[in-house]
Parts: sequence; structure tokens; C-alpha cells
Amino acid sequence: MNESVFISTPDHVTLEFELAGPGSRFSAYVIDFIFNVVLIVALALLLYAGGVVFSLRSLFGAARGGSWSTSWTLALFLLLVFLINWGYYVLFEGLGKGSTPGKKRVGIRVIRQDGLPIGLREAALRNLVRAADMLPPPSYILGGLVMHFDPQGRRLGDMLAGTCVIVEKFAAGAQGATGAAWASRVEQGRSREALTLPRGAVSPAQLGLIERFLARRHELSKERRAQLAWQITEPLLTVLGEDRDAVARRPDRAERCEELLMEIIELAQTRKPMPAAAAAKPMPPPGLF
Repeated sequence: MNESVFISTPDHVTLEFELAGPGSRFSAYVIDFIFNVVLIVALALLLYAGGVVFSLRSLFGAARGGSWSTSWTLALFLLLVFLINWGYYVLFEGLGKGSTPGKKRVGIRVIRQDGLPIGLREAALRNLVRAADMLPPPSYILGGLVMHFDPQGRRLGDMLAGTCVIVEKFAAGAQGATGAAWASRVEQGRSREALTLPRGAVSPAQLGLIERFLARRHELSKERRAQLAWQITEPLLTVLGEDRDAVARRPDRAERCEELLMEIIELAQTRKPMPAAAAAKPMPPPGLF
């Protein structure tokens, strides 16, 4: 299993997503399993309080060929348990853009293989074969083996639905962060919007170039990284209210350029442009940074 996956987005930008490991996925499963148990216990209590004949004695009686009504009560209960267990994941993942309470707790989520959030269709498909992934139940040994040998860490349900599980929590500017950031912006319909600032605008193509550079910069040599950082940042210095010559003379020019690029991405994520007064404020001399 690889640590990351590279996805070409509809914006024609190749982004890096950090794949969720078996540990985080198992932790999310345990949390969701506890939620499922709570729901099932609540259902049992509700049936009992509603006057349905449901007790340990009736369960064992049904297993030994008990009465017709007891058998149907047990069958109804088992059906509801299945619907809760299956519907829990489908509804939370389908309506929650790939997150369940457990996944959200550990900071992972399910996405489509094109980088976009999943819907009810993908959620239903990936959970359709959960029973097979759990073999032998509830150990998930089969699913774990499939995940181990698959480069993208997919279980059978992911292969059927065309999905994968990624790390959602990220720090600004960290390697692999831009992929998750892009997916987050897609949900809010902002992935293809230009970033408008008081002194000008950053086009969607420029944003895509910045994201691609930040995602891959750790793989570049020091010289190439510094060169690309300057080439990408230079046309944007006026928009950011920076003095080109002052930035060009800085001994830490490459680091400063990367800082500015990360600021642009943060602004694009929040869509909160810098106040005009702040943008118009004269920049201090380089030595004061």
C-alpha cells in the first residue's frame, strides 16, 4: 500500500492525497461500531417498550423452533439491525461527503478516485459488500488483506464504488495538504473560482499551478524548488502588495515566496480577501521581517 495517491482533478491539476492507513481506518470503525451498538440497543428497548415480545427467552425459543409470532419478531429485529448497520454508513457517508462520526473523529474521509466527494450512490456501492470485507466476521481479515496488497489501500467495497480513503486533517502548507484542501473547496463550489484581492485577481489557472507546486515541492532539488517558487510568485507580487525588487534581493527569497504562495492558498480556501486598508499599507523594509 502506498502512502499517497496522485489524482488529476477536473481543473487539470495533479494533486497529492495522503492515504488513510489501516490504523486510522480501524479506529474509525471501532467508533462507528460503538454508535451502531448504541442504536441497536435503543431499537431493542423501543420494541420492548412498545409491547413487542422480545427477550432472551424468546430469542432462544425461536432458535429451537418457537412460535410463529416469536420467529417473525426475531426476523423483524434482525432485518432492522441489518438496515441500521448498512444504512448508518450509507447515510453518513453519502450525506456527509464521505465522513461518518468515526471517520470525522480520526480525521479521514472517503472520496471518489477523481478527487471529488462521494454521494449516496458511491456510499451504497462501497457498503454493499461490507459483509464480504468483514469475513470472518467481525474481524475484517479479508478486507485488511485486500487493503494491504492494493496500492491505494482499497477494500472490496472501494474497488466496486471507485473510491479511496484519505487523510482529511492537514496543516497549511504541509506536503499532501493541497489535495485535501482542494476537495474541501469543491464541496463549497469554489475550486474553479478566481481569487479576487484589492490589488487584482489570482486566476484559477494560477491557483492550480500554486497548489501543484506546493504539493510537489518536497520532491524537487533545492535549486529547482527556489527557481519555481520565484517564477510562480513574481507575477503575483503586485497583487499581494509586495515590492518586487525588495523580494528579489532578500537572502531568503525562496522561503518568502513559498510563504506568499501558502497565504494565497489559505485565502482561496476561506474566500476571505485581505481588507483593502491592509493591502494598501506600505510594506516594511526587508530587514524588519
